[in-house]
Amino acid sequence: MYYPIRSIHQGAYRLLHNLHYLMPFPIDQDFYVSPTFQDLLNNTLAGRPTGWFKTLQQYYYRDRWELFDLRSDPEETVNLAGDPALAPVLESLRDRLVKWQWDTGDPWVCGPDAVLEDKLEPHCRPLYNGL
Repeated sequence: MYYPIRSIHQGAYRLLHNLHYLMPFPIDQDFYVSPTFQDLLNNTLAGRPTGWFKTLQQYYYRDRWELFDLRSDPEETVNLAGDPALAPVLESLRDRLVKWQWDTGDPWVCGPDAVLEDKLEPHCRPLYNGL
């Protein structure tokens, strides 16, 4: 299944960058037909609690950026990326993540808004795709 994610953590914080956040998270066939997933699906459709830390909707549709405080939220249920008080943490982790991507030659360093042009001098080129 294809759903590129990049992640970094520092201290109590974990940042996830969901590169294909506009599409639903794919479900592998073996997982889909498993009794576990069928139970989650049936409970969701019946409006009953799933017993998961996330709803099925949250599992399928993820925010572009997810920031979690693992001390207070070890199950990663509350996305803090939009919290203005944590903007410095978010910015610091984003900067570190992008630096790591450049340092390691990650082909998704420009994604999802641009594409990596890597002929002579690597740089990001816009996709002009409205994202």
